[in-house]
Amino acid sequence: MKTQVSWGILVFLAAAAVGVCAQAPPAQAPPVQAQAARSPLERAEAAYEQRANPEQARAAMQLFAEAAKADPKSYDALWRGARACYFYGEYTRAKASGDEKMTLFQDGIGRAKAAVALDPKGVEGHFWLGVLYGVYGEAKGIFKSLSLVPSIKQEMKTCQDLNPAVEGYGPDRVLGRMYYKLPWFKGGDNKKSIHYLEASLKGAPTNALTRLYLAETYKDEGMKDKALEQVKTIVDMTPDPRWAPEFTSIKAKAEKLLQKWS
Repeated sequence: MKTQVSWGILVFLAAAAVGVCAQAPPAQAPPVQAQAARSPLERAEAAYEQRANPEQARAAMQLFAEAAKADPKSYDALWRGARACYFYGEYTRAKASGDEKMTLFQDGIGRAKAAVALDPKGVEGHFWLGVLYGVYGEAKGIFKSLSLVPSIKQEMKTCQDLNPAVEGYGPDRVLGRMYYKLPWFKGGDNKKSIHYLEASLKGAPTNALTRLYLAETYKDEGMKDKALEQVKTIVDMTPDPRWAPEFTSIKAKAEKLLQKWS
């Protein structure tokens, strides 16, 4: 789961300084001009950094699409756009209908596929393609989406070969969650889930989502003390700046589980 001081405040402070002291240097060029001079990709990234704001989260999706249109060979515009679709559907629109989420995630899948086609060795494209397959499947319904499981496994295996540390050891986290979510007669396996999630946590101990997933698997396996340890850690931890916008939702879920399990 990053705040930015608005250009408007900077302009106001600069103007105030000029009014107080006649010897103050002239104000810089209006920030609107600076913003206009930024590339489409830079504007998209700036919006994504403020994704905790629903309007900015939605703008990020649109701006990354514009950036990809402006530069069709921009791998970053594509995979970052896919990630923006994931965040908007999974967090901003968490309570939306399954159909709405499927539309958002399908958009992200298209962008991730384009990123993979553009750079087959780019780990980010493969990672977000696998993640989006997973959340699309959840939105559609697990039993209706079992055909996606081999693709998710393949994308995560590719990530492990390219860079297993991507997105906080995300490939292990995705696989661990997948084995927890799948019904046992379709390959679900809590022991495998724990194996992958513990590996992910070892690589990125500040990732609250991994801890939340691990807590749920522990509890399902009758390991209540370990489950409580994980949710307590989430509630007490300082969010990693990389995932700060996601942390609010994750912490709220951990607090509910802590109350339920205590």
